[in-house]
Amino acid sequence: MLTRWLHSLSGRLSLMATLVLLVFLVVLSGVLERAYRTSLDEAKARELQAYIYTMLVVAEPDGDGLHLPFNLGEQRFNQPDSGLIGAVMDARGRVIWRSQSAVSLPNFSAMPLPLPLRQGQQAFAEIRLPGIATRYSSFRQGIAWALEDRELLFTFVILEDAAPLHAQVEQFSDTLWRWLGIGALALIAVQLLVLRWGLAPLRGVTRALQEMQQGGSDTLQGNFPRELVPLTDNLNLLIENERRQRDKTRHTLGDLAHSLKTPLAVLKGMDLASDPQSAQAALAEQVQRMDGIISYQLKRAVAGSPKSILRGVAVQPIAEKLLTALDKVYRHKHVDAELLCDDAVLFYGDEGDLMEMLGNLLDNGYKYGGGKLLAKIANTGDQRGLEMIIADNGPGLTEEQWRQVVQRGVRADQQQQGQGIGLAVVVDIVESYHGKIAIVPPPERDDADLGGLTLRVAL
Repeated sequence: MLTRWLHSLSGRLSLMATLVLLVFLVVLSGVLERAYRTSLDEAKARELQAYIYTMLVVAEPDGDGLHLPFNLGEQRFNQPDSGLIGAVMDARGRVIWRSQSAVSLPNFSAMPLPLPLRQGQQAFAEIRLPGIATRYSSFRQGIAWALEDRELLFTFVILEDAAPLHAQVEQFSDTLWRWLGIGALALIAVQLLVLRWGLAPLRGVTRALQEMQQGGSDTLQGNFPRELVPLTDNLNLLIENERRQRDKTRHTLGDLAHSLKTPLAVLKGMDLASDPQSAQAALAEQVQRMDGIISYQLKRAVAGSPKSILRGVAVQPIAEKLLTALDKVYRHKHVDAELLCDDAVLFYGDEGDLMEMLGNLLDNGYKYGGGKLLAKIANTGDQRGLEMIIADNGPGLTEEQWRQVVQRGVRADQQQQGQGIGLAVVVDIVESYHGKIAIVPPPERDDADLGGLTLRVAL
């Protein structure tokens, strides 16, 4: 179950988002706890420094030492085990005075406290006295006492039980983690809802595919977001091309079977015994006819092949290659062909379709033109469209003649060799790309006017 969940987009996104959230919460809690502890330490340091000032107010020099009253204004100094201890160290680090709250501490005066400080120097830390489990927050400050003949250096020390501080930090940590846990659960729930809402269009595509497979629709239907529109459009185009190819194949097979009925019937009715010579000639004629029918149907099937919609094909190299080949085929005509095509022009479709279209159009220009040919090819619109203009200086065609020659098997010039299906194949390919092909009337011609036929193909 877990493996299946992790193999889904929602599972992967949920897992990664949850891990990122947990790491963020751990880092955030550490930062907040650190900031809170720092603020508590600073507040505690100021509080303990204030106790030192209360001791300084009542302190008086006594020889090389200091004299402080037995009872201080802060009552916690006067109560044993109150948790607040005051002490004064001389320049050698010896404890020369301690508050009554330190009476319960054995040999407090002999305990090695931190080294004395220089004048004006301050230090706040958490320490543990030897032989005592209690941790203390310690604040020390170096004080110089100026007399008439000398200067005395003392270090005032304040120790306070750190247990309340630790308890406050722990309480903050517990409260922080409790609320962070609640926030994490809420964020995970919101995250799951957001993922479910965000991935809903993908589930919509899945449902549309299922409906289409069950016969409910011929294409993917739905109001998809713009990020999925290219995907659904491409899928619809592929589905349409596949359906068109399937229908084309079925129709081609039916046409082929129907077209072969007549020559097969002729062959079955031949009398080889009575007139062998005539039968042989009829046999050759029917075989040639069958070969032409098969070639025609194969070309028709090729014209309906699926189209590539993802890769752009450079047009200029293919056009130049076709012109070079046609120059060799029609070298006796000395055709002056000009190609106007930038090297950045692309055809977004099948390379074979481009060669079939352009090859047939250029071949007709060489075959029926008067010796001059212009091929102008450029991208249009959003740079995914393509426009081809093929012009020659031949006799040209009228609108009525054009409507006839695009039909299969019809040729404008019966003197030329051919089967009359070249333009029909071009028309089929153009229509499969939802394009248009038409002759350009003289009023609309511009630089492509050579006085003959001008064809415009827009894909």
